[in-house]
Amino acid sequence: MKTDRRVRDAPRNQEWFLTLLPVFPIVLLVMRLWYASRQDTQTLLLLVQTISPLGLLSAVLLTTVWVLPVVVVGGRLLGTLYWISTGRSSWLVRTAQRLPGWVVVLAVVAGVCTWQLRFLPTLAMLSLALVGLAVRERFPAHEELRTTFCYALPVIAAVLSYVVLWPAIVSAFAARDVATAILLTLPPVFAALLTGPVPEAPARVLTHGIAIAMAVFTPFLVGVVVMRAPILPLIALEITGEESSEVLVGYMVASDDLMTTVLHRDGAVSFISNERLRSKVLCPDPGEVPRTWANLHGWYVEQSVISWLAPISQRTPADSRCEGRPAAEPAPVSPSPSPSPTPAGAFGAGGH
Repeated sequence: MKTDRRVRDAPRNQEWFLTLLPVFPIVLLVMRLWYASRQDTQTLLLLVQTISPLGLLSAVLLTTVWVLPVVVVGGRLLGTLYWISTGRSSWLVRTAQRLPGWVVVLAVVAGVCTWQLRFLPTLAMLSLALVGLAVRERFPAHEELRTTFCYALPVIAAVLSYVVLWPAIVSAFAARDVATAILLTLPPVFAALLTGPVPEAPARVLTHGIAIAMAVFTPFLVGVVVMRAPILPLIALEITGEESSEVLVGYMVASDDLMTTVLHRDGAVSFISNERLRSKVLCPDPGEVPRTWANLHGWYVEQSVISWLAPISQRTPADSRCEGRPAAEPAPVSPSPSPSPTPAGAFGAGGH
């Protein structure tokens, strides 16, 4: 009770920061449009006029939802660790104490669903460390609880993690994917080491230094991800010319009864009369090229839980128009295509 009162009675001089939170998504949206327009003001105004704000906001939120567990779990963990190590309050401790428990649980669930498989051991390490620190903070006189949650539980979780992830670990080492192998093997070992206090002398530098680094670099990382997020549908238009047909591949900005507006990949804008359109096709999202073959019973390490469990659309042969070539002659309809032996279909909706 004394701990909670001391934290609550500490001066609250960080409320002004809350006023900046709604500004950050707006800045991201404007910067994304500015990037798509290749820094051309007139193209930017055209995109602002035609693009739905709700659709753009949805794309940004789906792209950055993985940031929530990093901020919430990381902030709560660092604040609690500093308080247990020093017994002194600070802006980090006050921020951690103001995070309700249900928010932390919700953040962990969001991380389980949206983080890639190779990052889940790290999320489990942070969650177990947070549980151990919470037990130390709330039940300082119960030695059996500290033994159970700070030592026994992380060790049991580490053993289970290695048993479950062993096929993926072997696959990562076989593929010589050092980064994935480290992410799958090291976090379970360190879980038990993060449940206790650190020496008081370096505690502030360690915890506050990491928190400040997160506060500085996370917005830049989010910005990089948002700059690469798709905001317009990719289409291919076959246009009738004087002598032959040409194919234009770009992003559809708007379409009406008279004209179709297309944004080229280089930032140029074309207004094409619908009378010249011979055909139009929606091109599939190329997605990210898989960087590793490591997988856990078909669950590739670059996939999230949602993308692995969600149904995958049937793969159809690539349309020649999406490659910049005129449409080929219609071919006989064949039965459902056989599953691709590569993980390309698995990575169509991969997480961050």
